[in-house]
Amino acid sequence: MSLIPPFSSFLSDQTTPSVLWCYTGGGHFYKEIFDQLRKANRESIPICIIFSNAGALVANRYGFFWKIIQSDCRKKYIHFMFEDLVAQYNIKDMLQETDFSYSILSKDPTFSVAMSLANSEIRCIIACPLTANSASKLVLGITDSMISNLLSTGLKSGKRIGILPTDATQQRIKTKLPIKQINFASSNQIDIAVCKFNALKETPGNKVQFIPQYCVGCQACVKKYPNIFSYGDEIDVQIRDVDFQNIQKLSTELTVFQSPDEILPFIKH
Repeated sequence: MSLIPPFSSFLSDQTTPSVLWCYTGGGHFYKEIFDQLRKANRESIPICIIFSNAGALVANRYGFFWKIIQSDCRKKYIHFMFEDLVAQYNIKDMLQETDFSYSILSKDPTFSVAMSLANSEIRCIIACPLTANSASKLVLGITDSMISNLLSTGLKSGKRIGILPTDATQQRIKTKLPIKQINFASSNQIDIAVCKFNALKETPGNKVQFIPQYCVGCQACVKKYPNIFSYGDEIDVQIRDVDFQNIQKLSTELTVFQSPDEILPFIKH
C-alpha cells in the first residue's frame, strides 16, 4: 500500500528526511515533551506525529492542539497522523481551521500504512511518551495497533528508534493530571457555554457533566470556576516492577531516554 496522499505531499515538501514521532496515551512529562517538539520545529526538522486514539485524546486534554494551533509553530514542518477514532471528536474540527496538514487513517487490519512508514526513508522513529501498555506489547511482539506495528517493523528494518517511557524508573514518580471536575455543580452554578468545545453538558436534574474526550485543555472552565474544575493536580504514582523490567528488556534493542532533554539530541544525531 502506498502512503496516504496528505502525508506523501508533506514528505515531498521536505528537503531532509522526516522524524516519525509516536504519541501514545501518557500524560507524564507532557510539558517537557511539548517543549522538545517546539524546539525541533524551530530547527526546521520535519516531523510526522502519529497519535494512537488514546494518545490523541490524552494530548488534547492536556491542551496539545489548543496550544500548538495558537503558537508560532512552523506548520510546514509538522504533519499529524491519526487513527480513525479522532474524527469523532473536535480535534479534526480545530485542525480544519488551520494550515496544519493531517491524515486520518481508515480501518486497516493489515497495518499496511505502518509497514510502509517503517520502511520509508526517515531520519528516525521516536515514541514519546510511550505507555506501559505499548511497551509491554513491544516486548511481547504484539502488533495489534498502528504504533506497536510501526515500532516493531522499524526494529526489524534496522531503523534508529528512541523511546521515552512513562515507567522507566523503579522509584515513585509525580505526574500532573489534565483538566478534571472536582466538585458537582448544577446548571444554575455554571454557564456551560464557557466551554466552546462541548465538554460541558447539562444532564437530567440540572446537573453539569464534564465530558473529557471533548476537552481541549484551554482551561476556560478552570479560570472561571476554580472551585469546580482543576488542572495540573499532582499525583504520586508507583511504577510496577513488571513495567520497569519491560523497559530494561527494550533497552537492549533501542535507545531509552531517561529525560525529555535527550529527545532532540537523538533526533539530530
